[in-house]
Amino acid sequence: MTLYGYVGTVIAAIIGYLIGSFSWSIFISKTLYKIDVREYHSKNAGATNTSRVLGKKWGFGIMFLDMLKVTITMFIAFGISCININGVNFGSTSYYVPAFFVLIGHSYPIYYKFKGGKTVSSFLGLLWMTNPYYFLISTIVWWTTIFIWKRVSVSSILAALFTGALCWIPQLSGINVINFNGDLLQNSHVFWMNYLHYVNYNNYYDSLALINIVITLSAIFLIFKHHQNIVRLFKGTEKPYDFKGKSDLATGNITTNPKNNAVKKIINNLY
Repeated sequence: MTLYGYVGTVIAAIIGYLIGSFSWSIFISKTLYKIDVREYHSKNAGATNTSRVLGKKWGFGIMFLDMLKVTITMFIAFGISCININGVNFGSTSYYVPAFFVLIGHSYPIYYKFKGGKTVSSFLGLLWMTNPYYFLISTIVWWTTIFIWKRVSVSSILAALFTGALCWIPQLSGINVINFNGDLLQNSHVFWMNYLHYVNYNNYYDSLALINIVITLSAIFLIFKHHQNIVRLFKGTEKPYDFKGKSDLATGNITTNPKNNAVKKIINNLY
């Protein structure tokens, strides 16, 4: 990575943090319902708590939007890497390092007094943008364990653990060795985002070692954000997720004030 590559990575990381700091759950709950999801249940601004407050459809919607924050950040990093003006070439800007800062922004958002979510959705977005096998492993582990233990925290932690460990098996990435030589991934068919580096003609590719460090740090960060859940699990007080239960909005347990008739129609269609 060149000096301008480091500069481009830092710029993209700052942008990633700012994008990650935007909370869709807080925005939607405050804008459409005049409430703050952080005042209910786990007091968390993530997709799971949103599903408990506003409904499962909103929960899945928030999950997708939070995943999209990683996508946007990585394509911004790609745009920066394409800058080549008067010898100033940002071609070696990393696409993956800035994605990690989306997770930090999601958990500690500068716009909301650093009180955000637990990065599960953003972590899934990172896996999807990195390697579909990583995403598949995480998804299978999550859905398998949620049906066994019915604890979202357990499923999220185990999915992160398995992904953070198994990503170091090089065969999952189509190569036989892990090092900092990004050229080895030129012929890998799974790191689709990495292919975009060829556009800048700088002969730079994010290496598997660097990418896996980002994945592993993200997994550790996700587990750290669940430290309160881990304490409750040991105490036996962690509540199971009720798949059949209705949201607070559906049961009338919270008082909302939809903005206008158009919003009311959207709500009626959702429930």
